[in-house]
Amino acid sequence: MKNISKLFILTLSVSLSISPTHLFAQEAPFSGSKNQKANYYFGEALKTYQGYDYPKTQNWLDKAVNADANFIEAYMMMAEMKMNDEKYEEAIKLFDKVYTLNPEFPRIYSGKSKAYFKLKKYDEALQNAEKFLSYPDYYGKKAELTLVKNNAAFAKSAVLLPVPFKPVNMGPSINSSYHDYFPGLTADEHTFIFTRLDLGRNEEFYISHKINDQWEPAQNMGTPVNTDGNEGTISLSADGQYIFYTACKREDGLGSCDLYISKLDGYSWSVPRNLGAPVNTNAWETQPSLTYDGKTVYFTSNRAGGFGKSDIWYTTFKNGKWSPPINLGPEINTTEDEQSPFIAKDDQTLYFVSDGHPGMGGLDIFISKKSKDGRWEKPKNMGYPINSDKSENSFVIASNGKDAFIAKEGEDTYGGLDLYTFELYEEARPQKTGYAKGVVFDAVTRKKLTAKVELIDLATGKTVVESYSNKLSGEFLVCLQGNKNYMLNVANQGYMFYSENFALKNQSAIEPLVLSIPLQPIANNVTMVLKNVFFDSEKFELKPESKAELDKVVQLLNANPNIKIEIGGHTDNTGEAKKNTVLSTNRAKAVITYLIANGIVATRLTHKGYADTKPVADNKTEAGRAQNRRTEIKIVP
Repeated sequence: MKNISKLFILTLSVSLSISPTHLFAQEAPFSGSKNQKANYYFGEALKTYQGYDYPKTQNWLDKAVNADANFIEAYMMMAEMKMNDEKYEEAIKLFDKVYTLNPEFPRIYSGKSKAYFKLKKYDEALQNAEKFLSYPDYYGKKAELTLVKNNAAFAKSAVLLPVPFKPVNMGPSINSSYHDYFPGLTADEHTFIFTRLDLGRNEEFYISHKINDQWEPAQNMGTPVNTDGNEGTISLSADGQYIFYTACKREDGLGSCDLYISKLDGYSWSVPRNLGAPVNTNAWETQPSLTYDGKTVYFTSNRAGGFGKSDIWYTTFKNGKWSPPINLGPEINTTEDEQSPFIAKDDQTLYFVSDGHPGMGGLDIFISKKSKDGRWEKPKNMGYPINSDKSENSFVIASNGKDAFIAKEGEDTYGGLDLYTFELYEEARPQKTGYAKGVVFDAVTRKKLTAKVELIDLATGKTVVESYSNKLSGEFLVCLQGNKNYMLNVANQGYMFYSENFALKNQSAIEPLVLSIPLQPIANNVTMVLKNVFFDSEKFELKPESKAELDKVVQLLNANPNIKIEIGGHTDNTGEAKKNTVLSTNRAKAVITYLIANGIVATRLTHKGYADTKPVADNKTEAGRAQNRRTEIKIVP
């Protein structure tokens, strides 16, 4: 049974020698009881309630009202117990009994409003809330009942305008006879990790991989991530190479629950590391959510400096350390509980749960969009029936902005909470994002390689994502957002770097890209195309977007001081051959000029304009001609 009202919690701590009438004296006028037996029975009821013996408590209360049929305090305690036992109809009858004894007893209307709300009788809930709010605020209940009133008003309209919601159970490969909840998944939706209340005792992580579009039976992640303690609320990096999660009561913990990180080292997870101060404190830190670029973590905490019981905060990784967390502010946080943040891959859409914003009751899921000035807009309730009269939680959404996952109870559950997937209705979706994933390997031996992978915004020259391919599988994944042009750079010592261009400036929707990336060992006559060196048509002035790529050439030459390179300019076969030769030569010279200006000795550089003499594709198509218009570098003796 849940705790009953603050009034009775307070009552339990007060000496039983004080009369019950005195305990309720702040809510005059009261009838009290002049019957000493009734007072004695009520005192015994308080004792047994404090000892969690609810049947005996009810028995003592029955004796109290038998001794004094007008004993308001006893009826109110009975009603509160019925409320906490979710017997709302019976509670209303008891509140009505008190009404016959004293219609000006304010807590009648407070209790009835909550009971009617639970019964989904929203008009009655509104009426009783308004009646209660007409009285003085005796026990600090006005804020609580204002929220009940607002919830009733919202729920009344929400049930008349339901949003599309068709949840599909994820099946026995994921769900069990225990509670399964708090999902996390990679950007490609191929790895799924979630929390299970294993054997009904400890929270443990389970992992499943999607093979041939089907989830494999989930397996316990095992040590060192899972321990004899509780682990929960996981967030995976977009590429699945890192996990951030909550662990409680650890020897290296700073508070009751802290945030931890573990890295996928080949095929095994590293020993988890506490994120430490200033992220973790002696308070409660939990429920992390990692941004698409791996640089920011949103999380829940009840640390000092918040707006309510628990708030949402964020921290950013800068210069090798996590910044002091920042509260998301009153746009998101209330005086109640805000929890379970999930930041979508577009980095502009935040989902979270709250019982402080108007909703269906309990914890509801809300959505907020980031405005152009960086502030979060007023949260919107995700609507009914996604939100119900129960507490909703554990919401995440895939990078496609459409496939959503949630933990809930349903008629087809395998036991307790199960994980479901559903198609999120359009108005509540984040912007669709895509990803590029691939495998890095030695072009000669075909051995899989670990390599530094950088995604660079060509407009700003800033590195958006920096990661490494897995040392055993060679796999990597980076998220792509629309309406930007990117350079992908993959590099490893002793190899020519790999260059790719993603021209997405005019694309808001991005389809996944799968790449095979051979790295060429540095050797004479090895060539590579600089796919991010740009010129305007028939011109040879380097465009500003070329800087990021050419800086990588500078890094390559500085890291390998003994090599020399030839810069080769190439055109398609359109136009006059003589003009193309001049154009390709001048473009190659422009690259050399940039390299020399950035510290490369001129004697290490040569150039040649090849015009259209070395095509790599068919000049009969525009796509082929685009490939032939290129700048190359070649290692020369």
